[in-house]
Amino acid sequence: MSQNSEPIFGIDLGTTCSAIGWVQDGRPVILPVGGEDLLPSVVCFSEDAEVLVGRPALNRLALEPERCIRSAKRQMGSNLRWAIDGRSLGPSEVSAIILRELAEGAHKATGREIKKVVITVPAWFTQAQRADTRRAGAEAGLEVLRLINEPTAAALAHAHGRDLQRKALVYDLGGGTFDVSLVHQDGPVVEVLASHGDSLLGGDDFDRLLLDHVLERIGEDDATLRRAVEDSRAARTRLLTAVEQVKVQLSSETHAQLRAPFLLEHGGEPRHIDMSLERRELEALIQPLVERTLASVDRVLIDGRLEPAQVDELLLVGGSTRIPLVWERLRRRYGLEGSAAIPPERAVVLGAAIQAAIAGGSRVDGVLVDVAPFSLSVGAVTQLSPMGSPHFVCRVVTPRNAPLPSRHTERFYTMHGHQRALEIPVFQGGHANPLANIALGEIDMRNIPPAPEGSDDKPIDVEFRHDLDGMVDIRVIDVLEGIEVAGRLAVDGEQVERLREKTEQMLRSSSFTPGDGGDDDPWNPAPMDRQLEPLASLPAPGDDGGAAELPEADGPDESRTLFQAILRRRRTLKGKHAAVADQLLADAREGLELLDAGDDDRALALYEALADQLFDLGLYL
Repeated sequence: MSQNSEPIFGIDLGTTCSAIGWVQDGRPVILPVGGEDLLPSVVCFSEDAEVLVGRPALNRLALEPERCIRSAKRQMGSNLRWAIDGRSLGPSEVSAIILRELAEGAHKATGREIKKVVITVPAWFTQAQRADTRRAGAEAGLEVLRLINEPTAAALAHAHGRDLQRKALVYDLGGGTFDVSLVHQDGPVVEVLASHGDSLLGGDDFDRLLLDHVLERIGEDDATLRRAVEDSRAARTRLLTAVEQVKVQLSSETHAQLRAPFLLEHGGEPRHIDMSLERRELEALIQPLVERTLASVDRVLIDGRLEPAQVDELLLVGGSTRIPLVWERLRRRYGLEGSAAIPPERAVVLGAAIQAAIAGGSRVDGVLVDVAPFSLSVGAVTQLSPMGSPHFVCRVVTPRNAPLPSRHTERFYTMHGHQRALEIPVFQGGHANPLANIALGEIDMRNIPPAPEGSDDKPIDVEFRHDLDGMVDIRVIDVLEGIEVAGRLAVDGEQVERLREKTEQMLRSSSFTPGDGGDDDPWNPAPMDRQLEPLASLPAPGDDGGAAELPEADGPDESRTLFQAILRRRRTLKGKHAAVADQLLADAREGLELLDAGDDDRALALYEALADQLFDLGLYL
């Protein structure tokens, strides 16, 4: 990088730790902040109004937990506020403090002013969470040039300087979030094929499970002591700190000693905790959460249309991948040995630094093609059959794993020719049931000219445009008049909650009951109230491809319903859809076998793949 050019820095804004880096002499480098390359993502407000960030804040956490904030990243996009000494802070404000600390540390290390940055986010972050991350950057005085998904950044770091053709699975299990992406590297080009994940699953959850286990063991000896620890925020935080240390130790040893001296005063004397813990205890506690991550891996492999044997490399990212159970389960289930050529905690920030250099025009090997991991949908009125009752469902406009930037348009219709207004609810997710998706907001369109004389309705196009950050711009277009309404959906929590309440009212009116209908109508809707008239209307099946997507399963019962429906309709399938019938029937039988064997996660992944295929074919079972 030339001394005359303005440097751009990459930031990993993490749940547990954060870091900042840049590319120097063609190589990504992590810059020290406070003497460390990983800054603990903790902020503490001392009684003398000093703001502590990083290691000093972490050291104060056990003594003054009520003055410290940690894991703020997990609250991004929410309305949560922390009240300390009369000041109220939200997740973006706490994150801004961490970002300023990173910028100041990088300034001291390089002598360069930090203005422009690239910030990583979990691939599974919602629109609101991404907007909060951008807001945090602005509050820190930084220009956020780009948001980049964390597993994608890690893949970019692993690909740097390696002229390979390979397909890699990036398994990113950090302190607070989980993502998995399937990527294809062709020389310097890294293309994301599919992503999935959970923005509320990570090492923090492992810590809490182990903490509850320790409290249970304490209660076996002294129930009153357990209650005292649970009632004391300071004692509980100190015990959690000790539990975190033991969890790390159990990654390299089969036994560890948990020690928490002078935890609290109880019964007129100081009480200490000293107990032995075994790795098998931790593994038994966290195994259900690890299995949840494998369900996401299954989903990504299905979306990417790959068998595990076709994956060339498994890249382990995030500190929680150091836990032996994680990589053992990956090896046993997929036959893949995890690679951690780059330390798992550092791959994301190194990838962010590379992307920052690319954004700045530096000559760095690397071209990134990312995807939007979520579907985006519009809530509208539809009929599953010409004689059926109308009801309110979500219609997918942008399918998940669409390459970024993307642009997708779907045509809807007003419900009657003289309709003058539209309220178009937008959701993140591909469930037919709107309540199973994440409400993003509404686009209002007013003063619509009436439909031409003799027309019963009027065509309305809804266009979603994803930018490279995964943020969405929306265009709503009156096709006949050329009138357009545009808007970016980054709404606050109160607006989202209002839309959710409105959706619940609408669904109560339509008696939407996914999963318990008959062969011809999986939702069994009741007649709908006419108050839905101001909403956009879906075309009936067969008109402009107006099929409604099957509801996504919330559990094994819904999965079994679909598998059984496919088998019941085998004659119809073989008669009308001979090319795909045998495969559909085989998949349905496999799904029932998985459910009978208790493998609900794989059955759910197979259910979702079948639901998508049926939707694409326009089949209603």
